[in-house]
Amino acid sequence: MRWVLGFFLLSLCGCSPNSSEEFHREGRQRCRALIQDLSKIENREQLLRAEPQLKKHFESLVSLMIEAREFQHKHLDEIEGDGTIEENEVDIRLEEELRRIYAIEGGREVVERVQHEGLVRLDAYERALVKKRAQLISSY
Repeated sequence: MRWVLGFFLLSLCGCSPNSSEEFHREGRQRCRALIQDLSKIENREQLLRAEPQLKKHFESLVSLMIEAREFQHKHLDEIEGDGTIEENEVDIRLEEELRRIYAIEGGREVVERVQHEGLVRLDAYERALVKKRAQLISSY
């Protein structure tokens, strides 16, 4: 369940939002859209037909996570609080839907396949950040 880690990043940071609250709101909105599409899937055939749309959802979420991370680095003075009850509910609903989809024959494989490119992109972004920080530290 590697996807969980990525979605919780939205809770830390949640178009082009201009504030932390806008990132939270946009993240919740995108997760709700994903939940809505997942809730319509009842069997393997429907899951396979929904694969392109699910991939778009995950790619969109990864793009937002990267934007939020960049915003966070530029606005270090903004203090982030804990997630709201609404964010926690969205996280729980998303996890429940994904668990339900995983229970469908081949569901886990399909979900992992649609998440793969986004997770690779997110990982590459995070690695680049770490490398950039290391270079900054070594230059002092």
